[in-house]
Amino acid sequence: MAQKINISPPAARGLIKLSIKDELGPFKPYNQIDFEDLKKTFENSLKRRLIKLEVQECESILDYIIDELTLNQSLITIGGV
Repeated sequence: MAQKINISPPAARGLIKLSIKDELGPFKPYNQIDFEDLKKTFENSLKRRLIKLEVQECESILDYIIDELTLNQSLITIGGV
């Protein structure tokens, strides 16, 4: 995502972390977040943040992120064990 919206990787991680906190609340530990939580976060909170930042091609960026999430969901499942 960082390359697609031309920001640093730490800034992109920060956007994602803030979006997770917006969507799931401040008390859900990261190790308890599953695929559906992340997908919902990207579709809702992250999308709103990107729109507010006036990111060009927001929908295609979100499609790319969700595709990557779907392709790598087995890693999320393994990490949650």
